[in-house]
Amino acid sequence: MVNDKKLLIAGIDNGATKSYALLDLDGQLVKINSSKKFTLASITKEISGEGRVVRIGSDVTPCPHFIKKIATSLNAEVYIPKEDILIRKKNQLSSVYLREKKLRDKIKLKDHHQRDALVAAILTLKSMNPLLNKINNHLNQNNMQHLSKEVKERVIVNKIPIAQAIGC
Repeated sequence: MVNDKKLLIAGIDNGATKSYALLDLDGQLVKINSSKKFTLASITKEISGEGRVVRIGSDVTPCPHFIKKIATSLNAEVYIPKEDILIRKKNQLSSVYLREKKLRDKIKLKDHHQRDALVAAILTLKSMNPLLNKINNHLNQNNMQHLSKEVKERVIVNKIPIAQAIGC
């Protein structure tokens, strides 16, 4: 069953200050926030209110237990990088993203926690790009771009093969 909620990627930074960044499957920033007061329940409620989170990413390995618990409560997969992302690389990735999305003058990251959450979301989305490109190619070949959200949800969430998801 396909629902009406927007499909999202969440990057989460865990620590005394917790932060999250939400991207849609096209890479657009939906929301970013950080707080020392975030609890498991409050951060889960806040991010699920924005849409259907299909994958949650961390910028460190191993994945913190807090992030795994959020993923479990949202029924989302977890992306973990092969190794911790260096600060220099985090600065580069976040800067390039904000510049490419023309958000540099609109979004000011409040702290390094937001930067880390954004980087986790960016890397998580990048890990999904081969699958998303494959889905988009199938949709384009079959002139079914109007079914993009539904097909992506069937493939990513329900694990249905692309051809079956588009009915070919």
